[in-house]
Amino acid sequence: MEKVSNNSVIITQYKWAGSWGPFKIKSHCEECDLTTHVLRALIEKEFKGKDVNFEIKPWLNNVWYCLVRRAWHPPIIMINGKLFFQFSHKKPLFDKEKLIRLVSGILETR
Repeated sequence: MEKVSNNSVIITQYKWAGSWGPFKIKSHCEECDLTTHVLRALIEKEFKGKDVNFEIKPWLNNVWYCLVRRAWHPPIIMINGKLFFQFSHKKPLFDKEKLIRLVSGILETR
């Protein structure tokens, strides 16, 4: 993982992947891939040159971290460790404009 300054905004996506003890996720998640693609495009377009970092982590390796933050269904998006979005069949896509406003607001206060 790259070094990140204290003033960075860190967007973390937890994907349907990973292992924990004897359990391993072997299946593929199209929603996770779509979310990754949208987040990368957003960061390239909206936050280019700004102190915004994007990281992807396997959900199963970090299941307890996610559960403590009330997130259980990948794909999960956290901004600076706070839950922003988790997948549900009723709301399968996250609000890009809301994410842009939130990250821009964090950047402005720093």
